Amino acid sequence: MKNLKETIASTIDYIEENLYDKISLDDISQYAGVSKYYLHRIFKSLTGESIIEYVQSRKLTRSIDELVNTNMRIIDIALNYGFDYEQSYIRAFKKAFGCTPLKVRSDKKPLSLIIKEKINTNDILSVGNSITYNPHFVFKQKFNLIGIKHKILSKSGDKTANSYGRDFFYNHKDKINNIINPQVYLGYTDWSSNNNGFIYYIPSAQVSNSTKVPEGMINISIPAHKYVVFRFVGFFRPDDLNGRHIGRLLVQLYRKWIFKSGYKFADTFRFEYIDNSMSKDNYCELYVYQPIENM
Repeated sequence: MKNLKETIASTIDYIEENLYDKISLDDISQYAGVSKYYLHRIFKSLTGESIIEYVQSRKLTRSIDELVNTNMRIIDIALNYGFDYEQSYIRAFKKAFGCTPLKVRSDKKPLSLIIKEKINTNDILSVGNSITYNPHFVFKQKFNLIGIKHKILSKSGDKTANSYGRDFFYNHKDKINNIINPQVYLGYTDWSSNNNGFIYYIPSAQVSNSTKVPEGMINISIPAHKYVVFRFVGFFRPDDLNGRHIGRLLVQLYRKWIFKSGYKFADTFRFEYIDNSMSKDNYCELYVYQPIENM
């Protein structure tokens, strides 16, 4: 059975080979060998757009070459890319690029169009039934967490941390009376002592202030930082997240991206973010925030 990355890769290749044809979600899913509902979900989770939206964007982007470099009639270009009518193509083109195909062909002024290139599947990482794509960047002002501090061995970190996280979320979180969003879980990892073979893991929740800290918990004040954010999508419950899903992906991402990115770690912590209101029995999203700064 193909893993998620292989499924996405075969989907992308099939689309590229059939840009001149009318292709439906049924056609693509049949080729990929998975249900159309499953394929729609993993593709949209990965890219933020549906497969059919991606197909149309690729068709429109590819058609620019014919507009600029050939004398083909616009109606023939439209029909070549599977549009039933010239006006359907023109409307879709204008919606995507903010101008008509004729303007691209005839305008003497330089145009700048945001186009949709083929997805580079080398940027996709997958482990089992979890998957991630390109990271993004955010800036967060300082904020406060309250949670329970655990000292754990680095080697057992992820498995043990997940157990502590579930215990906190279900059995201790409600003791905090100033949580900003009770559905949001933050798993704070302090690896400043990692050279000694252990880390501190603090299952926690973001709070509006740190004036009331329940007994047995601590407050963490996180300074303002720029973060690189890795988004993981898992086709399982959040409770089933484990070290295999998170740890191996983190190792790959750090080796593949951070150490070759022109950035360096800005602090000796990271945190996981899960919004349980977005999760279902067979779906969850996890975000890993890593503070960074320029080299």
